[in-house]
Amino acid sequence: MTRMPNKALMWVANLILPGAGLVLLGRIGMGIVWALLWGMAAAWLLLGLAWPDAAGGPWLLARGGAALAFYVGGQGALCLACKRAERYLAADARDEAFKAALVAYLQGKLDESESISKALLSEDPDDVEAALQLGYIARRRGDLAAARRWVARARYLDDEGKWDFEIDRELAACV
Repeated sequence: MTRMPNKALMWVANLILPGAGLVLLGRIGMGIVWALLWGMAAAWLLLGLAWPDAAGGPWLLARGGAALAFYVGGQGALCLACKRAERYLAADARDEAFKAALVAYLQGKLDESESISKALLSEDPDDVEAALQLGYIARRRGDLAAARRWVARARYLDDEGKWDFEIDRELAACV
């Protein structure tokens, strides 16, 4: 997915038929399942309303509860799927911006790389890669104190230890 569908259209479709918004979002299988579940529960409820003698009061309440549960569940499933898709798209845009910062760094455009990296850090203060990139830039400019500060920040932010090798190498170069 490269972009989100029209949110208003997606939500209106999902209000009319739970699961339709998920189909528009690209979650076809999940959308069909929610639509079928809600459709069966709604049909069960309508059957009880059409022939009240076939099922008494408690069963009618159970039918209504099932239809309501699947309706609300379909809305909740769409909400969760939208949040997941928005996070994915934001991460994709962040990756593209970081690639631009790396390209600028490799081309010697340190000011451009620095501004992109600082923008990434302002959006996400816990961005290890952007902090490490700023350390690279500072070392390349000859500002070893600033380079050590940025790399130390990257080490602090790197909870998983994913960047340990690069951080150790950069700290050794900043001596």
